[in-house]
Amino acid sequence: MSLLSKCGTCLGKQSLQAGDFLRRICPAVSAASQQVRNLSIHEYMSMKILQDAGVPVPKFAVASTPKEARAAAESLESKDMMIKAQVLAGGRGKGYFDSGLKAGVKMIFSPEEAEQLAEKMIGFKLITKQTGERGRICSKVMISQRLFTRREFYFAIVMDRATQGPALIGSSQGGVNIEDVARDSPDAIKTLPINIEKGLTREQCLKFATDVGFEDLSEQAADIMVKLYAIFLKKDATTVEINPLAEDSSGHLYCVDAKLNFDDNADFRQKELFALRDWSQEDEREHEASKLNVCAPV
Repeated sequence: MSLLSKCGTCLGKQSLQAGDFLRRICPAVSAASQQVRNLSIHEYMSMKILQDAGVPVPKFAVASTPKEARAAAESLESKDMMIKAQVLAGGRGKGYFDSGLKAGVKMIFSPEEAEQLAEKMIGFKLITKQTGERGRICSKVMISQRLFTRREFYFAIVMDRATQGPALIGSSQGGVNIEDVARDSPDAIKTLPINIEKGLTREQCLKFATDVGFEDLSEQAADIMVKLYAIFLKKDATTVEINPLAEDSSGHLYCVDAKLNFDDNADFRQKELFALRDWSQEDEREHEASKLNVCAPV
């Protein structure tokens, strides 16, 4: 679940109580009550951006049809995989399809199972708490390698309006709703404002990783943070959120799930990136408003 989607203000809507609480204890997620539009892209697109930047991610492949899903699973050459509906909505794992299938994220153990589940996902709407009863259409699925994790962390880079610059957010309690961590264990969330002019050094990342609790994984974590910050700057991102950033059974860190959002004002210099926008996943009012370069009414 996106930290900013819960803690910030989207299209003028007031954020939830948990978000207000998180803002009080975590200045890096403070948000002004103003209308904004940010580009959101599908998970597989975010993972590809990370992969191209040298950030470690699980093996994955994308499919638009059940047969492609089978072939994608075969290409991973693994018996432990995940199939994930590519829908821009939180709570996919707890949602359900209008085909009758429950959950938009499932473990699979064979290419045959990938094909069978894809038949009930692709072309159907996934309904979650975030989408409401209208749901959102699933046009693709992502088949990914399933990692057996030892430890899971949370890491994000966000735009902090309080300091007018980026900030790092990290926690040793990843793989869960970050708001729950903020409510129950606020001391487990660490933040680091970044001076946009001076930039972010590896030494800062190493200290931050140590403070978060990466311990013997701090060197790996620092390398990943440096690469993610480079993506944040190069792509005009407003959010780079990794949940979880996980250690596998062999002691290596991987970005298991990624959410990237981008500044709509940067569309003139990020043409290739903005061409990835999937309007089927957004409110029709947003599509119409974008043509006029205004925010949709609330």
